[in-house]
Amino acid sequence: MQALNFVAHAPLPTGKDPESYLMEPHVFSQSCEGASTTITMKVSHMFELRWLIALTCFFCGSVSISAQSSPQVFGVKERSEGSLIGILYDLKQTQDRSKTEMTVNLYSQVIDEFLAKNLDDNVLDRFYRVTQPLYSTQIYIPMMGAQAAPKAFGAEKTVRPSMWLIHYKGQVVPPETGRFRFVGYADDWIAVAVNGKTALVASHPSMKFPKTQWKSPEKLGMKAGNGKLSVGDWIDFKKGVPFDVDIMMGERPGGDFCAFLMIEKEGGTYQTTSDTGHPILPIFQVVKKVVNPAKIKAAPPFSEAPSVWPALP
Repeated sequence: MQALNFVAHAPLPTGKDPESYLMEPHVFSQSCEGASTTITMKVSHMFELRWLIALTCFFCGSVSISAQSSPQVFGVKERSEGSLIGILYDLKQTQDRSKTEMTVNLYSQVIDEFLAKNLDDNVLDRFYRVTQPLYSTQIYIPMMGAQAAPKAFGAEKTVRPSMWLIHYKGQVVPPETGRFRFVGYADDWIAVAVNGKTALVASHPSMKFPKTQWKSPEKLGMKAGNGKLSVGDWIDFKKGVPFDVDIMMGERPGGDFCAFLMIEKEGGTYQTTSDTGHPILPIFQVVKKVVNPAKIKAAPPFSEAPSVWPALP
């Protein structure tokens, strides 16, 4: 959500009693990015200013909230035709809801172990698993508060918005034969495995995976959220031959979160960004879904050319 910047036109006079000053009329001006008007009102700090803040947050922030913080970006509770099932884990708790004394550094070590052991379920079985799954058709999550993930899974009362991870998986059918690679980024991290083998790891620079020992074969790409896209390994796919796909992503300290996953074909023709010349790729989708880029900020541009990789029921 956009920050609201309040500007006081009448600062506290020198020697003025703050308590009595709070009750005096005070002129404030409020504008919101993208809005065509500026709200200027004479208010008291004690009551009317609070009402002004509530109104401006509602009118100036409502578009941002609906466009960027919708829980549905993590998936829906009802299983749709051909979707990926997603499970939320909380590494701060065990299965019986006991505390694990998890830290940011230990969290990174657990993820590294999980990837290094080729997604061994025993690694995650030690931690709390939310019973309600979600079903998703893509990973394209603009910058938003980390609390949005637990809320989407209906677990906001049991899972605090830090040190969680989501594991999506399913079987996907390539739409054509060729060499492809996944391209993505997430704050704090996202990883993709094809038939159990790691094909992409992209994360905030502060996260390290020494055991996984996977590195992107190229330099970072275009800006995505608060980072840049990383490219994965080239993989040969055959049209109509299904493969297992695992997509994992998570958040360490809390705060903001974002995640993006695209797909690129070797030798494919793509439009490029005017400033950096990076290819504008399609979102990796298992069902065609319309995304309105005009309502999404701090996210990589994407190609609207169809590139659907159907998931098996």
